[in-house]
Amino acid sequence: MIQRIQSLYFLGAALVSGGLSFMVSFFAGDNGPVMLHDDFIFLSLFLAVAGLSLGALFSYKKRRNQVVLGRLAILISFTVFGFMLYHWYEVYQAASDRLGIGVFLPLLAIILLSMANRAVMKDEYKVQAADRFR
Repeated sequence: MIQRIQSLYFLGAALVSGGLSFMVSFFAGDNGPVMLHDDFIFLSLFLAVAGLSLGALFSYKKRRNQVVLGRLAILISFTVFGFMLYHWYEVYQAASDRLGIGVFLPLLAIILLSMANRAVMKDEYKVQAADRFR
């Protein structure tokens, strides 16, 4: 059952959080771009979101667990986004640095995880409806 559409969404969220976040800059300033591996907190939270997304991807037999893992990943992604904006405002604002495209990666992960959770819930409703007809 890995060929379902929510599997693509979970995989996309894992790739955005785990892979793409290492390739783009988060803040651009006078000293050059600030990458993810420059701060351990962001690195660990992004890897947690990627791990939860992959965990949800491979727990396809337990749809309720998929939803719980997806919601937890969404919560962590919101936390990452908030920490990034706070960190930028407190540390880099005085140096007139600009936000990079990497700051918006948690938002992309949130969108993908929300779409995956919606597809999982649709499958769950279909299974419940089919069980009622038996």
